Amino acid sequence: MKRLTHAVVGSFPNFDKNDIESSILKIIDLQLKYGIDVISPGEQRYDMIAYFSEVLPGLQHKDNRSCITGEIKPPIELSAFSKFHDLELVKNYLRQKEETNNKIKITITGPITFGFTCATTSVSYGKGNLGPYSSIIDVELYADVSRALKPIAEELQKRDVLVQIDEPGFGAGYINYRKFGNEIIQWINEYLTPELKSENTIMHVCGRLTKSLFEDILVKFENIETLSFAFDGDIEKDNINIISRKVFEDHGKKLGLGCISGANAVLSDPKTVKAHIEAAVEKIGLDNIKFIHPDCGLKVISPEKAENVLANMVEGSQLFEETM
Repeated sequence: MKRLTHAVVGSFPNFDKNDIESSILKIIDLQLKYGIDVISPGEQRYDMIAYFSEVLPGLQHKDNRSCITGEIKPPIELSAFSKFHDLELVKNYLRQKEETNNKIKITITGPITFGFTCATTSVSYGKGNLGPYSSIIDVELYADVSRALKPIAEELQKRDVLVQIDEPGFGAGYINYRKFGNEIIQWINEYLTPELKSENTIMHVCGRLTKSLFEDILVKFENIETLSFAFDGDIEKDNINIISRKVFEDHGKKLGLGCISGANAVLSDPKTVKAHIEAAVEKIGLDNIKFIHPDCGLKVISPEKAENVLANMVEGSQLFEETM
């Protein structure tokens, strides 16, 4: 049997507070130590919004907050985007270590999470300035963010990496997906991902799923093959009851299986990880699982706990494989 493919979601805690690049390389070493196949630079420089407010016209990052200052547009100079720098740092490091079998994944913040966060921050801290947008739920705001992110995502795939679109805003209820379902599908399919390779594109949605969100929205994203969900956290345990083999296969989707949560007060042990894998295999079939990974990013936990997450995940995966 082919070994399960191990991945991470994206972020890690800081491993060297005095040197960002040193921290990134320590994070790469940690992932290699545990045999992670799809690795991440760890999102060490900024939060998930500030990475983009440094390069997108219409945004300003000040006092650790990203606010809208005008119409949000694609970057004028793609090379200024710091995630490209970190990607090349990781590629060079892997070459030096003669590690040639790993894929690299870079995350971009999806338009719903991105637009809503910037808009609410602008209302709360930016004197109510939303630039040309009429309100927090102005559909043009989310359309513009999607168009602005498009060249970044395309350039990342040209550099031979997996692109993950992070949308915690779905689970957090940032937008009424029942009311704006057609618009959301358009933002993703027409404005953000039309040129992306489906097999190299992931959408990560943490939090609680609903049948409507899964079947009416997420599986209809045409150029996103892998849907990444959480199953171990306290509020995500019922997500296993939402997914189905038929829906995945009818829409040509694969699952990114979140099988251990760093947010739990008591970390799940390898046997629990194994049980999550078994439940997902029973529900949708082994062939429909593309990756296993933690439930979400690991940025807010300690380096020691982040390592324990990876250790338990890999050991649980090995326990599962021993039964096959």
